[in-house]
Amino acid sequence: MLSQIKVALLVLVAAAFMLVNINTADAIPAFSRQHKTECSTCHTIYPELNEYGEAFQKNSYVPLAKQAEAKVPAPVADVQVSGEGDPELLAKLKSQAASGKGEATKVEEQKVKGNEGLWLAGIPELLPVSFRATQNVVYNNDAADNHKFDFATRTFVLNGGGSFRDKFGFYAAYILSSHAESDADVDKLHELFVQWRNLLDTPLNIKFGRFEPRLNLWKSNNKITTASTLAPLSYSVAGVFPTRFTQTSSQDALEANAVLWKRLFVAGGIVDRDGQDRKEGYGHVSLKLGGSDFHGNEPEMDLDTESIFDYLTVTFGGFGYAGRNTTDDTGFGMQNRFYRAGGDMDLQYKRLRIKVSGVHGWDENPDYSSTPVERDSVVVGSEAEYYLGSPIDAAVLFRYEYQDDGLEITRRYVPAVVYTPLQNVKLSLEYRYEDMQEKIFRIALLGVTYAF
Repeated sequence: MLSQIKVALLVLVAAAFMLVNINTADAIPAFSRQHKTECSTCHTIYPELNEYGEAFQKNSYVPLAKQAEAKVPAPVADVQVSGEGDPELLAKLKSQAASGKGEATKVEEQKVKGNEGLWLAGIPELLPVSFRATQNVVYNNDAADNHKFDFATRTFVLNGGGSFRDKFGFYAAYILSSHAESDADVDKLHELFVQWRNLLDTPLNIKFGRFEPRLNLWKSNNKITTASTLAPLSYSVAGVFPTRFTQTSSQDALEANAVLWKRLFVAGGIVDRDGQDRKEGYGHVSLKLGGSDFHGNEPEMDLDTESIFDYLTVTFGGFGYAGRNTTDDTGFGMQNRFYRAGGDMDLQYKRLRIKVSGVHGWDENPDYSSTPVERDSVVVGSEAEYYLGSPIDAAVLFRYEYQDDGLEITRRYVPAVVYTPLQNVKLSLEYRYEDMQEKIFRIALLGVTYAF
């Protein structure tokens, strides 16, 4: 009887989220407001990026096709305009049609619209700020404190981003509020960086500030679920805080990156982590086959002969990171040198998307013991996602993960379904089955995410 009540309560909570009047949440985030476009221009189900969104990100948040560059049609000779109505307006239309100046005048007017002083100064005319909120209901039947239903999981993030006259791109993410086990686990200023585009008219970009070093093909928020992400991106080795390095943790870094031959992306950087007297380094390379290139250019298609390759896109990525942790930066404390190396694959075919990621890690002394004990780790994650599309903007997902952190082996099975009644509102239902050596965890998570 008690289990039936719990199931009924979970269903009622899900129904409550579905019945909330979300039609009033019609505001959209900063990039959509700046460029007057839909969220779906860059996202499948936000915040997961599509091909155009990936190219927009690599292009330092500068639009890939600008209205000001629209070509003016050549004037057509001997155009005859006839009709009845206002004689003066009709005479003007005849004059424009004969000279071909009508379209040119329209485009010229578009160029001078807006605040010319702000444009000359390089300041965005619209304040490029938006907010993203996530609220979850978690049911854990094996909760240690017997707190099986948790309504308190939440995040509220301030985002900002844009470009300065197409010369510099910038982005910021500040966590205003987050429900976590410890304040030390939450870095309030997650990202704040600027990127100098096409340095000295070369393909090279220089990125400086606080950001997630470019290692994997996806950032931590490039997912459709509201909570967990692929384990290879988020796993850590030891329980001591200074060694909790993850591939998606934000760092103070200087990075150089470039798109070469339109389909090859390379990046490398130097990281200056707090509490360390030595710099760390990383590198990334990715190659895209099929689909739009890294500049957002669509491939040519033969409309007479349809092929599977017209809809197939595969991106391969590889990375490496070498670092060092210490409990005391004076040089007298215990130290832990470590590295991470791995690869990713992102396959897209029509509405199907498959992600595969794997990483191998080595830590010299992750527990800071007087007698160093090395530890190897191997983590593999795979995810299959199918987007249903209009009229039901929803997606189903299944994820499998294998994690060996050198202490124990964990396997996870994660089915999920996501629904977007509006482009900036997302409902997610996720179930996680974790099989550890000594215990099994079963966790159900219902979440709502909205941005404005």
